[in-house]
Amino acid sequence: MDLGFSEMLFIFLLALIVIGPRRLPELARQFGRIMGEIKRASNDFQAQVADEVRQLELEETAEKFKKSVGLEDEAVPPTILAPEGTVVRDSGASPEPAKQGAAPESHQEQSA
Repeated sequence: MDLGFSEMLFIFLLALIVIGPRRLPELARQFGRIMGEIKRASNDFQAQVADEVRQLELEETAEKFKKSVGLEDEAVPPTILAPEGTVVRDSGASPEPAKQGAAPESHQEQSA
């Protein structure tokens, strides 16, 4: 909406004549508040739509990446990393149970 100075002046004078000088400032404030609320609601709606579009694009990109790498059918177990400076020995490889009389072996050694 492109209003020039003369159009704005005409609207102001018309409102001044129709509404009156006492109620015009009050109505202008109410109009300003309503326009602010409409603008905030519009911005919130646009932000929600943009977030949803961004989320859908991320999901599509992830699916394309999984298909290109070939991860969609394979279940990969998570990798757990030990803290830095810790040596971890794999204890899951030995199928024999630990003996009750033997002292438990340390699976982690701290480096000095």
